[in-house]
Amino acid sequence: MLSKLLKYELKATGRIFLPLFLALLMFAGITRFISTIGPEKGGTPETISMAIYIIIMVGMFIMTFIMMIQRFNKNLLSDEGYLMHTLPVKPWKHIVSKLFVSMLWMVVSGIIAFISTLIIALEKGGITEITSGLAAFFHRAYEQLGASIYLFSIEIIIGILVTLASVILIVYASIAIGHLFNQHKMLASFGAFIVLSTLSQLLFSLDIFAPGNINISSYNDFVAMQAVIQRAIAYGIIFTGILCTAYFAITNFILSKRLNLE
Repeated sequence: MLSKLLKYELKATGRIFLPLFLALLMFAGITRFISTIGPEKGGTPETISMAIYIIIMVGMFIMTFIMMIQRFNKNLLSDEGYLMHTLPVKPWKHIVSKLFVSMLWMVVSGIIAFISTLIIALEKGGITEITSGLAAFFHRAYEQLGASIYLFSIEIIIGILVTLASVILIVYASIAIGHLFNQHKMLASFGAFIVLSTLSQLLFSLDIFAPGNINISSYNDFVAMQAVIQRAIAYGIIFTGILCTAYFAITNFILSKRLNLE
């Protein structure tokens, strides 16, 4: 059933995001074409095209955030919730499906934005230069760190994904808490978000600065710090993973035991 929820969620959100991605890439191409054939840089057609491109890019990221909130709130905690919660599906599956799809669109949005920037900015042969530069950087990093560069890269990717999940789940938890109130639910959700964010930052600050915890200030070069840095990243992943678990548990508990659709 989880696969069906994911398919439904992708289909519902894809109708909005795919045209946005296409429009962004199209105007990136138009801007590049105009700048190539135009008699001078910064002409009116190029300026208009660039302005539209920037508006679409900003709108894409705003829409990603709005859709993350709207799909969770409307599908599970508004009138549609009466229908969604009659399905033979555990609440945690609803949460997971929306979490995965939100993460997917955020990652894809970042990739599309990066590609569109390359379309506009790169000169002829630029991709080759970037590829060569990345290869040289990786070769130098491998000489310094050895095979641990792979572990380092994996940790960074996992860290980014866990952080992204944490951002989404704290929003879900805040919205769920806000719907425990009969009035001013959005205001209560915003207040819950402030409280959860403050508590999370406070716990992190108390933990990271506790005596005996990771300290990299005494190391003078990157090679000497690499093991400590990797431990710091792993620690951050674990801490953020614990926060994700807590946010998920709060959301699941409210949807399962304290659901308020009034």
